[in-house]
Amino acid sequence: MTGVGWYFSASHNDPVRQQLHGHSYEVVCWFDSSPPRDAVILQERLKVVLAAFDHKTLPPELSRAEDMAAALMQLMDCQGVQISRPVERLHASVGKCG
Repeated sequence: MTGVGWYFSASHNDPVRQQLHGHSYEVVCWFDSSPPRDAVILQERLKVVLAAFDHKTLPPELSRAEDMAAALMQLMDCQGVQISRPVERLHASVGKCG
């Protein structure tokens, strides 16, 4: 597996408290290594995809990390996605990671 990562910051509405607040996220996308892939090119693609969310308010359907990971897996056409909020030590993943 080949993994590439990047980060973004976004806000979302807490579904319980109905409060707008933000987080910093780290994302790792995992790709099959066969055929071999250029990790630098994959990372550049990830940066472009994440720029659409960076410093924005996430829509309700992407406010959970699991939902964001599933959306990124489709957008990146990868095998798995790990997404973390490192400050809070919270993590989610979908698909085949690592």
